[in-house]
Amino acid sequence: MPTVKATLTVPHREEAERIADLLGLAFESDETPIAFFEDEEAGHWTVDAFQEGDDAPALASAIRDALGSDAFAAPLDCHVLDEVDWVTASLEGLQAIRAGRFVVHGLHARDAVGPTDIGIRVEASRAFGTGHHGTTLGCLELIDWACARQRYCNILDVGTGTGVLAMAAVHLTKAPVLATDIDPISVEVTRQNAKLNQLDPWITVAEADGVLGAPQTRAPYDLIMANILAGPLIDLAAPMTKLLASGGGIILSGLMQHQERAVRARYRAEGLVLVKRIHHGEWSALFLQRL
Repeated sequence: MPTVKATLTVPHREEAERIADLLGLAFESDETPIAFFEDEEAGHWTVDAFQEGDDAPALASAIRDALGSDAFAAPLDCHVLDEVDWVTASLEGLQAIRAGRFVVHGLHARDAVGPTDIGIRVEASRAFGTGHHGTTLGCLELIDWACARQRYCNILDVGTGTGVLAMAAVHLTKAPVLATDIDPISVEVTRQNAKLNQLDPWITVAEADGVLGAPQTRAPYDLIMANILAGPLIDLAAPMTKLLASGGGIILSGLMQHQERAVRARYRAEGLVLVKRIHHGEWSALFLQRL
């Protein structure tokens, strides 16, 4: 299937982050990957959006509607690409990202990992989770923080994407992790990444819808991670809490700051309390604990 690529060009990182956040909110229920990065040679930042199909004017119009007055300051190019994996192609060459003790990098950026850093190699792929999105950053920082204060022995990663959160958890705990995703591409990518990082002995990957199937077989978990969307997080509050051990923690992300109240209220009703939260732009990551 052909793919439409939309590119907005802005002079500063802050503008790129704001536009990426707005587009992330507008397209949060669609399969429309958003990425922003610096073009050092040209001296500007670009924000890319990809959507399957061949209706470039429709995507351009949706972006203008989402950005409102912000759109007029950012030149927009929107056109149909050839039938290749342009999402992966666009993400290749992204800079390494630091989150707590973790450095998420591709092979091209392996030199960014210092002697005291924990390197996680994740190559660009069709699965979500290269570490550049605010939700992934927040989750990684919460994993680093949580594992410094408590020992975890059995971990579940719901909606694993590329497996970056599962790999981060293994690095700090050497505990078994069950990483699940409803998307078979994500399942395969996570298996590849776990092997690439020599963490496959600790990570079991399974295709699952939410917490149905495989997650039921290994409960209870003392740490559950779910970087998905606000709607599914609310829907999964009760079934996910049932899989959590007493005193266990849940890391939630994929939600915007304005969605925090609804998500927190739903988990509070299940007996979980907010312990820590991290914001990156408009995105939130929450650590909740079962008392």
